Order: sequence, then structure tokens, then C-alpha cells
Amino acid sequence: REILLLYKRKHQHYETPGGKVSERDLNSNSNEITPQVLKRAALRELHEELGKDIRVDPLEIFVDRHKFTIPDGRKAEVTKFITRYIDGEPEIMEPGVFSHYKWIPIKDLEKYKISPDLMELTERIKRELL
Repeated sequence: REILLLYKRKHQHYETPGGKVSERDLNSNSNEITPQVLKRAALRELHEELGKDIRVDPLEIFVDRHKFTIPDGRKAEVTKFITRYIDGEPEIMEPGVFSHYKWIPIKDLEKYKISPDLMELTERIKRELL
């Protein structure tokens, strides 16, 4: 009933852990962006941003290739995953980027300043996860 969000200093909003696919996420014999590559990247980013000790259930695609505009005006595309937290103490690993994290009740998402992509998905998140 809650979602773990990071507070991004630059944009002054909460957002989900995440980032871009890097070369180390790709298969050695292909540069194709597959669901497995996206999952690897998402899990790597989760650990880079919240610590290696975080354990979660296997990631499942929640939203595939959602297009939105980031705060600086650039267009972006994101795949959002859903998982369940198992254990481990979250820790801000990139303090220059994120000031803190917060477990936010899904029913209260619109009460917080959240990222544009998350704002566009709020109703779906509520509908499917509450």
C-alpha cells in the first residue's frame, strides 16, 4: 500500500529509483534493449541509488515505454517496474542527487510533488495497486 520514492534535489520532487540502460546491462552479443536488459538496468539502478543490501521480489513490468516530458522540457520514455520490498535498509547512495527517501501511501500520492511520469501514472497505480 506504499511506494518508496526518492526526493531529487535538482527537480525538487519525488521519483521512483531508476535511470538509463548502460553497456554493462546489455547482452555481450547484442545491443538489443529487451525486457531482460531493462530489468537488469532497473535493478542495478535500484542498488546504486538505495544500496546493495536491498532485496526485492523479481521485477515485473508495470508500464512499458511510457512517453512523457521531463522538467527541463526534453522528451523521455520510461518502462516502470513493480516489485515488493523484502528486506534491507534503504540508504541514499547518491546524496548529491537525492536528499532523502520516503515510503508514501499510494492513496496519498497526489498530495506530494512527484515526477511528471509518476503524476501521469497516479490513477493507474491507485487502480491497480490499491
